[in-house]
Amino acid sequence: MRRWDSRSRSVAAVAVATLVVVGVGTSAAWSDGSAPDDAAATPSATSTPSATPTASPTPTASSTPTPAPTPKPTPKPTPKPVASKAPAPKPATAGSGVSSSATKAAPAAAKTAAAKKAAAKKSAAAKAAAKKAAAKKAAAKKSASTSRASVKAPAKVPSGGLVCRGSGGPGAGEQQVSAIGKAINTYRAKHGLKKLSISRSSTLVQHAKTMATTGGIWHSGHENIVACVSNDSATTMVTAWSKSAPHKAQMLRKDVTHMSVGGAANGSWLFGAVLFT
Repeated sequence: MRRWDSRSRSVAAVAVATLVVVGVGTSAAWSDGSAPDDAAATPSATSTPSATPTASPTPTASSTPTPAPTPKPTPKPTPKPVASKAPAPKPATAGSGVSSSATKAAPAAAKTAAAKKAAAKKSAAAKAAAKKAAAKKAAAKKSASTSRASVKAPAKVPSGGLVCRGSGGPGAGEQQVSAIGKAINTYRAKHGLKKLSISRSSTLVQHAKTMATTGGIWHSGHENIVACVSNDSATTMVTAWSKSAPHKAQMLRKDVTHMSVGGAANGSWLFGAVLFT
């Protein structure tokens, strides 16, 4: 009986020890005193945090970058400044960033330059015209001088002519051709007659020069009337003609429409010759 009790005690002690171990292992799983089933009593592997920390990889010698030596900069020679032409300004265009005032200034400057160029051209043309006119005037003066020198007057007034005392000598030149014609037309108008057309006659101009050089008047066969006056006046000449009946009749002819005129002066004397046709 004691043997059994003793064995029973051993068995009971083992059982009690087992129960103590189980109770300690599951005390954190429940606290309400209820007995969970076997599946609930066993903690899940995923719910129990791992007590062993994961070791970080230890860097090896090959993974550590070795700093390369910094190369020393090689000094470069400083380039010498090269003179360059300033770029020509480009014309302002829309969207180029140039202000509207600058855009308007370009055509204004071009217009001013064009105006200056036109003015310079006009000035040059005026100077050229003045120079040409001066040359023409000089040529005419020279021609008149040569013409005067070339006049060959007779030694004396031809028979039937009239001497104009105090006149004559070298230096006679063409003079007042138009004035003589206008004076005759004025005289005709006073007598109610129509005016005649007037033209210069080189033949009659030459005859007037010859008379002025000789110092007298006569007919050459190419004119109707001739005259000389001492005050170099075409009006005085027409007045002198009007005092001679034959000369007056010629000036007041109604059957003519034109007159050819020649005139020359020598000093203060005026010589004229007229042909009515």
